[in-house]
Amino acid sequence: MTSASVRHGIVAGIDGSASAVNAARWAASAAKRFDEPLRLTHVLPGQPESGGGTNVTDEEMFDHHLRVEGAKLLDEAEDAIRDDHTDVTIERGLVTGTPATTLVELSKSARIVALGQAGTSEMQSVFLGSDTIRVVNRAHCPVAVFRGNGDHATADSRPIVVGVDGSKLSELAVAHAFEFAAFLGAPLVAVHTWNEHASLGGYSEARRFVDWGPYEQHEHALLSECLAGWTEKYPDVDVTRSVQRSGPMKALLEHSAEAQLVVVGSHGRSPFMASIVGSTSQSLIHHAQCPVLVCREG
Repeated sequence: MTSASVRHGIVAGIDGSASAVNAARWAASAAKRFDEPLRLTHVLPGQPESGGGTNVTDEEMFDHHLRVEGAKLLDEAEDAIRDDHTDVTIERGLVTGTPATTLVELSKSARIVALGQAGTSEMQSVFLGSDTIRVVNRAHCPVAVFRGNGDHATADSRPIVVGVDGSKLSELAVAHAFEFAAFLGAPLVAVHTWNEHASLGGYSEARRFVDWGPYEQHEHALLSECLAGWTEKYPDVDVTRSVQRSGPMKALLEHSAEAQLVVVGSHGRSPFMASIVGSTSQSLIHHAQCPVLVCREG
């Protein structure tokens, strides 16, 4: 049983961007399949600090203006969703606070949080920060980051791709990937990668003379072991195993071109740490060609 099975509702963060609207459309498609309510949420900024001349009436007018504009953004998102789905239960919320902190708090009880793509480049995220990355790194439930065009906003017959490396976080990603594939009636592609560096414990001239057959057989066996219990739990899910002599980032980015969703685990590294040691999930958030579901233990 995954943590998602004891949570309820899919939260979609609405910030006025086209990507956030597409994320809400994607979330509505998932909500329909999972029979969950969709919670459209817009975060209102707090009152600006007064310089001493602001009176109560000014503060009330400022708050009223923010709420009117926020309601318009929610209306736009709901209208776009109703073009795809007329039978999804939609709840709306205007919450005052900071976007990342508010959405992380909502993630404590949500099944999924859906967001538009990061509004910064990968390098800008390192130095300037990104609300999307902050939520992904701190959320208590899986976070779906919308990537791609509007065609990716509704469920279809394209496969779900999951990255598998044998770790505990990878097992969490596999659990959610199977769950999505079962509910969406989609095939699943399980991707496991390996390379000479990892197999030999470092770069060496010896790799030129190694018979890589046994290493590859071992990696195939490892992937089968990681999937064994889940293929039994979800026997109707059509699973394709892909063992590639490559890096995980490159392999998953390539698969994202033909997928409707890529699912990965995440250690929740900060953008700065990720830039130093590498982060497959954060690279996918910035470069994947389809939505990305990032799973971590909350």
